Amino acid sequence: MSNRKTIAVLKSGELVGFLGYYEGRYSFEYEKSYKGKKLDGLSGDEPFFSATLFPIFENLIPESDRRDAYIADDKNLAEILLELKNTHGDFDFVSLDRLYGYRYNYGSRKNWVVVKEKILEKQEFVNILDFKIEIEREILEEKGKHSSLSGYQNKIDVNIDFKRGIIEQSNNALYLLKPYNSQSAIFNFRDKNQTHLPYLGLNEHLFMSFAKNAYGFDVPWSGVVVGERDFHYVVKRYDRYDGYKYEQRDFAQIMNIKSDQKYFTTSEKLFNAIGEVIKSKEERLEFLRFYLFAFVIEHADLHLKNISILNIGQDKYRLSPLYDLISNGVYRGDSDELGLPLGGKKRNISLDSFYQLSARLGISKLQTKKIAKRVIEIFIEEFPKYIEISSKITAFDNLKIQKNRYSFGSFSTDLQKFYDRRIESLRQRGFLEELGL
Repeated sequence: MSNRKTIAVLKSGELVGFLGYYEGRYSFEYEKSYKGKKLDGLSGDEPFFSATLFPIFENLIPESDRRDAYIADDKNLAEILLELKNTHGDFDFVSLDRLYGYRYNYGSRKNWVVVKEKILEKQEFVNILDFKIEIEREILEEKGKHSSLSGYQNKIDVNIDFKRGIIEQSNNALYLLKPYNSQSAIFNFRDKNQTHLPYLGLNEHLFMSFAKNAYGFDVPWSGVVVGERDFHYVVKRYDRYDGYKYEQRDFAQIMNIKSDQKYFTTSEKLFNAIGEVIKSKEERLEFLRFYLFAFVIEHADLHLKNISILNIGQDKYRLSPLYDLISNGVYRGDSDELGLPLGGKKRNISLDSFYQLSARLGISKLQTKKIAKRVIEIFIEEFPKYIEISSKITAFDNLKIQKNRYSFGSFSTDLQKFYDRRIESLRQRGFLEELGL
C-alpha cells in the first residue's frame, strides 16, 4: 500500500480541493481559490482528518464484493476513486501529475430541465430488447470492476449501438447493465438458505415503467434482454448529457453516513434532511408522493443511497429521477413496506405516521390525504394492466417460477397475489376508508 497519496477533487470541472491519505489517515483541504459551496460533511476548520474515508466520497465506491475487488489490489479507498471514471454525479478524481493537463469547460452545459425529455426518453412496458450483449460470460457473472457506480448488485457500464443491436462495455457509458444473478435467479432446492429472486430485472423494469407511465415520475428509459436463464436489465443514466455531468447527491452523502450504515436511520431523520436541502414546496410534495408510492409497492430496499437530489442548474435541487425500484412484496408476503422505519416500524405503517412525517416538510394533513388517495387510487386502477402484460410474456415458459422441488408458479400469478394482498392490507388498516376509496 502506498505510504502517501494526494488526489485532486473536481466538481463540474472546477478544482474543489485535495484528498489525501497518509499513515492510515485521510485528509481533505479546499483549494484556496475555491469559492463554491462546501461539500457535505466538510465544513468548518481545515484541514479535515478522519480514520475512514469521508462519506461524501466513500459513498461513490462500489460495495461488498465489488469493493473487495479493488481492495484486493492493496489500495486504500482514496486510490480507488482514481479508477472510478464514470461514478454518479459530477465528481472527477485526478492524480496530481495529471491535474494541470486536465481541462473541462462546463460553461455550455444546459439546464437539466431543458433537456430532461431527451435524457429520460419515452418507453413502455414491456420493453424487451432484441439486442446482443457482447460481453464475456465471466464479466456478466462476476462482481468486479466493471462499473464505476456504487451499490451492491453486479453492474456493468455499457453503451448501446441501436442500429447494430449491440450492447457493449464502455468507460464513457450512458447506460447501465445489471446482469441476472444465477445464484438467486435459478432455484436450488439443495440450498435451504438461498434467496430465490427470479426475474429481478423484470421486476425493476416493471416498477420503473409503472412509476414513469402511470404516475408521471421522472424515470429514465429502461428495458430487459432475454438471457439464458433470466432477464438482464438495462437502464439509461440521467446524470449525463452531451458529454456533461450533472451533480447528484444521495442522502447517505447528504447526511454524512457511510454506505454500510445506509439502513441505520429513520424515515423521520431522512425527511428532516430533505427539509434542509429542498426548499421548494412543489419538490417537497414530490418527495412525499414518491415515499407514499414506495410504501404502496413495498419497496423495502429504499435506503439512503436509493434516494437522491439532482442539481438542475444554478444550485437548484429536486428529487432525482427514480432508480433501483423493485417490489420486495412480489417475492415475500411478509415483506417490509419501507427500507427505513417510520413511526418505529417497517411494517403495518399507519396513515397517521405519514401525516406526522409530512409535517416535517410543512405539508398539511389535508395535502397528505390528497396525495395518498391519488397514489393508492392509481395503484388500484393501473397495476392490473401491468399484471396482464406480464401474463403475456412468453419468455422462460411464460415466466415460470419454481416454488419448491416439485411445484411451479408464475411471475404474473405472484404479481396478482401481491396486488390482492396489498389492497386487503391497506383496507384492514383503514387507509381506503379514510381516503374515500
